[in-house]
Order: sequence, then C-alpha cells, then structure tokens
Amino acid sequence: MDELAREKQEVLRLRSLLVQKDAELGSERGRLLEIETRSRYVLGALRRLRALPAFLWKRIAGLRGSRS
Repeated sequence: MDELAREKQEVLRLRSLLVQKDAELGSERGRLLEIETRSRYVLGALRRLRALPAFLWKRIAGLRGSRS
C-alpha cells in the first residue's frame, strides 16, 4: 500500500472518530438542556413558594398541626 492510500485511510478513520464524538457531544448537550430545564422549573416553584405571605405559611403550619 502506498503512502497516499495510507493517508486516505487515516483521514477516513479520523473523520469517523470525529463524527462519533460529535454525536456523543450532541447527546450530552441534550441531556444537559433537559437538566437545566427541570432545574429552572424547580427553582421557579421555590421562588413562588418563598414569595407567599407569612400568614399563608402560618395557615399551612396550622393545617399540618390539625392532622396529627
């Protein structure tokens, strides 16, 4: 096999590796986006709960105490 054929084969091998790594990266980016979306939802819910007036928290605590 001559030098040019070996170089072409190496280029094809490296190109294949690059495509594989690009696919893996895309998959990980998708998973990261899913985690970020879920965390924004949870943080938004926490922010809304913290914004509840104190009298509602007292009312909720009173309801918990009446169940026992």
